[in-house]
Amino acid sequence: MVSDRQKVLVVDDESEIRQMLEFYLGLRGFEVRTAPDGLAALSAIREWHPDAIILDVVMPKVDGVALLPMVRRLTEAPVIMLTARSEVSDVVKGLEGGADDYVTKPFEVSELAARLQSALRRPVLDRRETLTLADLTVDLRQYTVTRGATPIALSAREFRLLQALLRRPGQVFSRKALFEAVWGLDSDAEEGIVDRTISNLRAKVDQGYEKKLIQTIRGIGFSARE
Repeated sequence: MVSDRQKVLVVDDESEIRQMLEFYLGLRGFEVRTAPDGLAALSAIREWHPDAIILDVVMPKVDGVALLPMVRRLTEAPVIMLTARSEVSDVVKGLEGGADDYVTKPFEVSELAARLQSALRRPVLDRRETLTLADLTVDLRQYTVTRGATPIALSAREFRLLQALLRRPGQVFSRKALFEAVWGLDSDAEEGIVDRTISNLRAKVDQGYEKKLIQTIRGIGFSARE
């Protein structure tokens, strides 16, 4: 049975905070999962597709500010940053990187819950069920891809790669950025797999069409553009 509760991912290296928020937000009607670090968070986002993310700034492996651009390549779900730092620069970096709000530790859980509910009510243009570019359509709920009226069968990696490109049409992504977004920092694969997957994706999406949507920007990376 599919739950209609809104899904919240809590990313924090402090187990007490994860447990507290999981319990409290669960009582407020949210479905909650937790991750102890950035690598686990990226994996959870890819597999679970949360409706909102609570993200700690200070974490091992990858801190929250550095993680945020990777998160934004995967989802437009609202992100609330948790920070124990008093420096304004951390808050500014988070907001400039795509965070929707922030809460300073120590915090009242009721305040965090209120900010979370407010962020979820706020309309976000990119929080969509479909991504489109020209006559190419990606359904993020049904995991289907069509160009015109023609369905296109993609592997899971190809689907994620296309999704990352279409969330920022026209933007040029480096191989490293796409590798981190689709395969993850903890992957044993080599960055060269990005080129091979792009080649496969282009063959499925662009072959037989006059307009090529998946483009190579020589010496820089790749972009989805008309």
